[in-house]
Amino acid sequence: MQKRTKSKSRRNDVLVVFFCLLTASFFLYLFWRDLNAFTTRNDKENIGTISFKQKVAQRKFDDRVVWERVAQNTELYYGDTIRTADFAQATITFNDGTTLDLYENTMVQVYWTEDNGLQIDVDGGDIQVDTSASTTESAVAVKLSDGSQVAMEAGSALAVKADTTGGASNVEVKSGTVQVTTESGATAALTFGESVNIEKGSNEIKKNPLTVITPGKELKLLNVRGEALPVKLEWKSSDDDAVTVQTSRAKDFSTIEMTRTVSDATSTELAAQDGTFYWRVFTDATKDSPVTGRVNVETIARAQGISPATATQFRYRTTLPRLGFRWNGNEYADHYRLRISTTPDMQNALVDRTVEETFANVDSLEAGAYYWQVTPHYTVNNMGYASESDVYQFSIVQNAQIRPPELSAPAENAQITYRTTTVQTNFVWKSELKNVAYDVQISRDPAFTAVVYQAETTETRLGHNFATTELADGTYYWRVIRKATDEDDVTPQSEVRSFTVVKYVPQDNKLLYPPEEFSTEQAKLAGTTFMWKLSDDYVNNAQSVLQVSTRADFAALQLERTVDASYFDNMLLPQGTYWWRVGAKTADGTIEGLTAPRMFTVLAELGTPEFTTPKMNQELIAYNGTPVTFTWNTVSGADYYTVRVVNSKDQVIAQNLSVAGTSAQFVLPDDTYTARLQSVAEAVGSSAPRVSSVVSVGFSVRAPLTVVQRLPADNTRIAGLTALREPTVFTWESQKDAASSYRFELRKQQKDGSARVVETQSGKQTRASYDRLTEGTYIWKVYASTADGIPLDSAERTLTIEPVPLLTAPTLTAPKQNVVMDGAYLRTHRTIDFAWNAVNGATAYTFTLSKRNKNGTVKVVMTEKNTTRTSYTLTDLSVLDVGDFVWTVTAASYARDGYEEQRGRVATGTFKIDFASPTKIDTVQPEIMYGE
Repeated sequence: MQKRTKSKSRRNDVLVVFFCLLTASFFLYLFWRDLNAFTTRNDKENIGTISFKQKVAQRKFDDRVVWERVAQNTELYYGDTIRTADFAQATITFNDGTTLDLYENTMVQVYWTEDNGLQIDVDGGDIQVDTSASTTESAVAVKLSDGSQVAMEAGSALAVKADTTGGASNVEVKSGTVQVTTESGATAALTFGESVNIEKGSNEIKKNPLTVITPGKELKLLNVRGEALPVKLEWKSSDDDAVTVQTSRAKDFSTIEMTRTVSDATSTELAAQDGTFYWRVFTDATKDSPVTGRVNVETIARAQGISPATATQFRYRTTLPRLGFRWNGNEYADHYRLRISTTPDMQNALVDRTVEETFANVDSLEAGAYYWQVTPHYTVNNMGYASESDVYQFSIVQNAQIRPPELSAPAENAQITYRTTTVQTNFVWKSELKNVAYDVQISRDPAFTAVVYQAETTETRLGHNFATTELADGTYYWRVIRKATDEDDVTPQSEVRSFTVVKYVPQDNKLLYPPEEFSTEQAKLAGTTFMWKLSDDYVNNAQSVLQVSTRADFAALQLERTVDASYFDNMLLPQGTYWWRVGAKTADGTIEGLTAPRMFTVLAELGTPEFTTPKMNQELIAYNGTPVTFTWNTVSGADYYTVRVVNSKDQVIAQNLSVAGTSAQFVLPDDTYTARLQSVAEAVGSSAPRVSSVVSVGFSVRAPLTVVQRLPADNTRIAGLTALREPTVFTWESQKDAASSYRFELRKQQKDGSARVVETQSGKQTRASYDRLTEGTYIWKVYASTADGIPLDSAERTLTIEPVPLLTAPTLTAPKQNVVMDGAYLRTHRTIDFAWNAVNGATAYTFTLSKRNKNGTVKVVMTEKNTTRTSYTLTDLSVLDVGDFVWTVTAASYARDGYEEQRGRVATGTFKIDFASPTKIDTVQPEIMYGE
């Protein structure tokens, strides 16, 4: 009797709880409907629609005091007031095409009549009005809370910031022309790129020297590419002062993220990372009142298909299957494009439809192979279709014959347990035929010679409660036989499955997690959930008791908690070794069924390593593929370290996720990088690995700046005479990387193609000078290195010394060319004078007199070398004989030290000595000789 009473009371309790939950759900639904309901009116004319880009907006009719939330594309009426909250944005599209963007914390009231056009009353906040798409020529009036008014011509656009705190309101013209009128009647005409401030209670309209044209004060971007988005910042300034652009993650710019000064342009491009950042633009004259704005970047994941998954196969026999397509959407997509194609490039689409929800049903596809893809559509910033999903493949197969019934549950070798004297079972199967009967059979053997139960049903499910005498403990087999009149049903019998019936044996209380010898850091202990399972004997009438002790015998309890759940988290314990166990606390307060204890360890937090090299913002030099070395201090307890190097776009350039020591090397190209380092302790037993927090260091890598060769320039050509008379000077210098010393080397190109070293110089000097470089091609290079041994060798340069030109040949003046000197000539000339004209540039001459032999050779009679005169007199005629003579004069130029700098061309003259012997000899009467 007690058991029946208890069972009846429990059933009543369940009914009461169910009724209460049902009632609460009903009233919760009514509350949700009331909260999200919006009103449509038939007594007023619709003047436009409102849609929200982020969060929601509220609307209030002019004849009511209750605010209501609006849904997407809600109709607006004459006199409606709209307001937005923090981070909310909304767009109103009026019937004439004019658009009104409302940003956060903004309230406006809108009026529109056919005679007066559109009027917008701004009671604080930021708005942007664009009439470029307006289909009417009527002006738009924007009335501010300070009493001033802005008249917009058709085709213009402006941004307004209305201040309700007593400050100045701001009007910026984005396009077209507007006219501003203050409450006192002062007016100002503004054109594109101009802006003004209007002080409340002042007659002055103050034009701003700097106006930001784009973007607007609030810019919402959806990032579907996973990388920084470009944001063009464009302004118009009335002076030529440099413009400073700053960005910050803080609204008050307490921390500056980027500062950029622009002096020769009216725009710049910002890289918008995920999240919200603020920008401000100012000049030196306007730094106390900069133009500010906010950019909010939301990361949007690509659409992902849920079903049908790739390689899914659908079967049908006569009726085309109804396929359900589902995918993951996001809050920013206003609709989706579903395409189903017979080709993976989606060009041969059989289904191409727009879907408002994240699911769609299609029942028009016949047998074949298909591909499907879904693409979200975004109205934010007119993005359109973007971030399409992958292409998923599925197929539809038409069966040639009716398939046999397919068994679903219980699964093969399933175990069915019972607690009382009743065995509850449910048998489920699938069938292609409808409205037929099925024979369900259960047997002791797979041949069904010992059937223990048989029933007929027209459903594809059969539930039955067996007495334990009908279905005793053991193994059974079941099958389904379809009873159809269709002659094509040639396989009406399903497969045979087995299941086991056993009586349920209550289990002891069991610890689930964490396992034995688990260890975790103290900071992570609070996030570790201790889980267990109470025996079924205690589930409904006992609480759980968790005990933690510093001793295995639990003589010193550190923690004891009584909980209604089967888990416990947020545990706080100091470092050390502990044991934990769980028991059940019954209604009389006793603790039963304590589990065997498990040991766990609370560890100190793994230390964070610190980079020793490179230092923060250090500039590193890498050359010839030499790696950059990273070093850090040893962390106690760390088994290895992970090092990642990312570039300015946060892309991983190099990494080593298992560094056993305290250093790593990577070859990195020139760029700016951030290195990230963590220490890791390997998993011990069942514990997870321990990882320290990440430490980062920013640095840059560049190639060494080599020695720069100054003079002479590459491929310089120097006149040969200049190289002989003036020293050839070579100069060079170090750049940012200072050289400890230099070695200058000058080589001369040889005829066989090799180069021979002709001059070298070592030391700290940065110039070399060499006299009288002779004709030829030279190669010069400077070898250098830093004090650390980093090579700074210069490039090779070529220098050409041109040939020295020959001096012109002297003009011979005497004796005349080919003159014949006979006896008569010689009787009157006891000497022969040779003369020639001076040669420009010559400092000496060489005179040579030779006799030409009969065989054509010449024999030098005499030579006068390096004479400075331009003549020569031969006084000893005895050196001459009858015959042909040749005389030459060669000019030359010599330096003061006697070095021959320039040779001349040879001037040649000839003459002939020719006189005959006497034909008759006159005798003389001899006298008396002396001595006779």
